[in-house]
Amino acid sequence: MMALAVGATLFSSAFVPPQSLVSRREMVQGALSAAAVGFAAPAFADGATSKATLDRSRAIYGSRVARLATADAATILEEKNAMTLFISGAYRSAADKSTKAELAKLQKQALASAKAGDSSAAQAAVKQFVKVGNIEILDTTEDAIFNPKQRRNAGAPPTSEIVAQMGTQSFALYQPLK
Repeated sequence: MMALAVGATLFSSAFVPPQSLVSRREMVQGALSAAAVGFAAPAFADGATSKATLDRSRAIYGSRVARLATADAATILEEKNAMTLFISGAYRSAADKSTKAELAKLQKQALASAKAGDSSAAQAAVKQFVKVGNIEILDTTEDAIFNPKQRRNAGAPPTSEIVAQMGTQSFALYQPLK
């Protein structure tokens, strides 16, 4: 009988919350604020200036700019952002400051000529931009990793490896099957 009385007392006291506990809302808010303090670390970005990033900018935006050397004024105006993206992507270091300034000056000159409708002056400025920036069309070459016409992920292995594995079906990288 005594064991039943002690068991009943323990059982009833187990379900009565002590007065010192906080409410559920306070407990959840406290846990969330503690988690926010513990896990909210600031993001430290280094600018991601690597050889691959610079090559990617040269291949994608440099190729677009190089094609503008024979384009009309309206096309040059449409592609004005490619020049800006090339400058900011291919020339990121402090050592390239003078080249970056020269390219920005040539970009301004090309866009002013294009706005005036003078295609030949705009093309001349773009050709000078290409010369100063040492730009080549790189996105459609055999080994191009950043070819926009390829139907594959940009992070895949180099094109030469994929073409070697595909044999006679390598055209499928560039054109859809019929």
